Amino acid sequence: MSVDIQSLSVTLGSVQIVHDVNVHIANGERVGLVGASGSGKSMIAKAMLGLLPVDAHVTGSLMLGDVNTANASERTLADVRGRYVGTVFQNPGSALNPVLPVVRQIELPLKLHYNLNATERYERAMTMLHKVGLDDDIARAYPHQLSGGQQQRVGIATALVTAPRLIIADEPTTALDSITQRQIVDLLVSLVDDAGASMLFITHDFAVLSRATTRSYVLDRGEIVESGDTEQLLTHPQSAHTRELVHAARELTLRATQTESAQNTVLADNSGMSSVATGTLTSKTEEGRA
Repeated sequence: MSVDIQSLSVTLGSVQIVHDVNVHIANGERVGLVGASGSGKSMIAKAMLGLLPVDAHVTGSLMLGDVNTANASERTLADVRGRYVGTVFQNPGSALNPVLPVVRQIELPLKLHYNLNATERYERAMTMLHKVGLDDDIARAYPHQLSGGQQQRVGIATALVTAPRLIIADEPTTALDSITQRQIVDLLVSLVDDAGASMLFITHDFAVLSRATTRSYVLDRGEIVESGDTEQLLTHPQSAHTRELVHAARELTLRATQTESAQNTVLADNSGMSSVATGTLTSKTEEGRA
């Protein structure tokens, strides 16, 4: 699904949050929207989905395929969400329903948007569960019984089970550690590409963005200040705000690398100590036998 946002402005009360934003995503393209906290990234995503607060005022055009969600009815928006557009949220623990087991979470969009019987819904949900790398025994678990990475895999499965044409990933790795972040991003990219869908990946972290997208827009205080190929923005940032984000991403990547190196060293040391202990025990045992 293509996305064409033209002259989008969003005002809450007397405060303008988004200023004359233009964003384009082609069919099958993965595009990033990067900016610091409070820059208006999530507000743009909510505008696309028709989920802005009731006191929000929107001007401009928000074309998702053939639908302009800026002035669509709630019935149209409800059909777009889930059926044609899937959303992966920042905090999977709060996005998932705490009283529904995993398989029921994944089935829910199918129940809302398609006329399938219970067996068909279950089979599709289990197929999607396997695609995100989770085993059958996870199907009956509840969200609080899962790790953060497992919860986000369930969130991805729920977003993709209806085979939507556009995925909006709104800070989907923020609550995860660096290793799990990479796993989740790579999984999401693989599934989106396999489905031939488009994706808008929203984040404040260029390090994550470089793994997820080919082209990006940089947002600062509600305005697009730079756009282009993600790698080009990462290696040759032009605006001061982009340079700040790139510097922060490099610092975070360095810290994550140092942390992983330290963890690997500890694991290696523990492994060595275990080997020494085992060897000592074996020697004493052999002495006893002798």
